[in-house]
Amino acid sequence: MPAPKIKARSKNLSGSPLPFYYQIAGLIRNNILEGTWPAGSQLPTENKLAGQYGVSRPTIRNAKAMLKDEGYIYSIKGSGCYVNGQKTWKTQPPTVDNLNDIFHYGTQMSFKIHEFGMVSNTAEIKNKLKNPQDRFVFQIRGTRWFHGEPISYVVYYLPFRFGSRIPLESLDENPFIPQLEKMAGIRVIEGIQNISLGRANARVAKHLGLKKGNAVLVVKTVYVDESQHPIEYVETNYKGELPYSIRVKRN
Repeated sequence: MPAPKIKARSKNLSGSPLPFYYQIAGLIRNNILEGTWPAGSQLPTENKLAGQYGVSRPTIRNAKAMLKDEGYIYSIKGSGCYVNGQKTWKTQPPTVDNLNDIFHYGTQMSFKIHEFGMVSNTAEIKNKLKNPQDRFVFQIRGTRWFHGEPISYVVYYLPFRFGSRIPLESLDENPFIPQLEKMAGIRVIEGIQNISLGRANARVAKHLGLKKGNAVLVVKTVYVDESQHPIEYVETNYKGELPYSIRVKRN
């Protein structure tokens, strides 16, 4: 069978550090999550997908192999690939409405601290926490676990005035924000997130069971109080195979 004529590469694949097969797997996964391809439906052929995204058939095969490992699709020899029902998905994407929902999901996870203490303030942290007067900030590094698997590597930063109030021996594996609120006498009202794609450095790779350079989802969050003053900055690296969705509401 002659190789398919490859069209111009899809704009959805440009400007990303992720390999093409990974990006294509993400696009197909999104179609499944959104119901464009419901359970039982058949995926387009490799030729059609290769032409649609402007890549080679081996790239499409790698993308499909990734989705099979995640439980989203299955293949029938001589027939093609089909979409699995939600029960077979290895990761169930939580949908959150607000901070209380985030805290609720956090109760189903555990957090293991690797490092903690005061560290030098940096230009990025000063920009996020609006604390140029602080020479040092309080830092906690650790891994978040879910059902016995590491899902994210997290670094918390707090201004000196809050971090100095926290008795570290009192912290446990439960969600940190409610604990920090109680210990430091603060209250989180809102979180502003910046989400991007990145690659795991040596430390992140070690704790998440990845290879250095593997794709990760990087979420940088600034939490503020009622006066919109930043009181916590959190950097989270999620394993790439963990999809999730966020619902936003207009009050």
